[in-house]
Amino acid sequence: MNSKTDKIYPDSGVELEPSTAKNYDKVMNIASLGLYRGFISRAIKTMDIKRGDKILDLGCGTGRNACIMAKYLSDNGKITGMDISSIMERQFNKKCAKHQNIKFIRQRIDLPFSLSKQFDKIFISFVIHGFPHKVRQTVLKNIYTHLKPGGTFFMLDFAEFKMSHMPPLYYFIFKNIECKYAFDFIERDWKQILESNNFAGFEEFFFFKNYVRLLKAKKINSNKEDRVKIAIPTNDGINIFPKMFGMAEYMFIYEIENGTKFRIIEKRNNPFAETMQHLKTLDVYELINDCSIIISAYIGKKGIARLQERGMKLFIRKGNIQKALIEWIKDH
Repeated sequence: MNSKTDKIYPDSGVELEPSTAKNYDKVMNIASLGLYRGFISRAIKTMDIKRGDKILDLGCGTGRNACIMAKYLSDNGKITGMDISSIMERQFNKKCAKHQNIKFIRQRIDLPFSLSKQFDKIFISFVIHGFPHKVRQTVLKNIYTHLKPGGTFFMLDFAEFKMSHMPPLYYFIFKNIECKYAFDFIERDWKQILESNNFAGFEEFFFFKNYVRLLKAKKINSNKEDRVKIAIPTNDGINIFPKMFGMAEYMFIYEIENGTKFRIIEKRNNPFAETMQHLKTLDVYELINDCSIIISAYIGKKGIARLQERGMKLFIRKGNIQKALIEWIKDH
């Protein structure tokens, strides 16, 4: 694509002019006032790359990022770079020539594609902001499809901010270098967008005075049958009932999706709260028999045995419900 009229997205900066593509690393160094390589190295270090990881680098450019990631991999680890530019392909292959576990695929990432494998991690750096928002959804679908269950997506791009609050130098650079789609990108809630695309477990790492962010997200399974239900006895909906779990007025039912996030889905009245204690365990079990986990402050020894016989997992915790759920996720 050699002219603006050849581009699918004429107002985007993703499809680079040949002169820009040839000098892309230099352009990024200048735009970042010489800080780009050090910043990228810090961001990639934050990814906690494992020795055997299989990584997909979308919009991989010249291969500079892939070469940095390769330092953390063993020979069993693999990196696949994907880009549309033939100029980038030549630079990528030259830069990564010494790494036998890195390869390049020439492919548009903004159109549906299908590879024959899934990856532990997918990385995209300063690319997704350059698409119209409808096209970004296609990119996210490609990412979800090509991540392994529980795999991690890393989006290194602009954070959410108001341009009017930027220091003059940052404002000048952003205003004069970035395409119009970037102005839309910074105003959107990307954690909410990713959550609607079946990602969760978010972590954020900020750079350049918080104007740049590495957003980390886990792929979760979208199938209802793969979601875990947790029952929690409570009287106020805030704290775990402090006494025997069967004496609580309510059972709050939470749904855990792939161990990464939770949400309340139901409040059930407990009609057995006044029943004699030695009779109520199995009655309450019938009330929550679609749940696989109970978080409770106290359960008697006989109750524990009866519940465990029926496949229930028990997590004994006191205090705030939300804190207990967070602890459960960390422990599992």
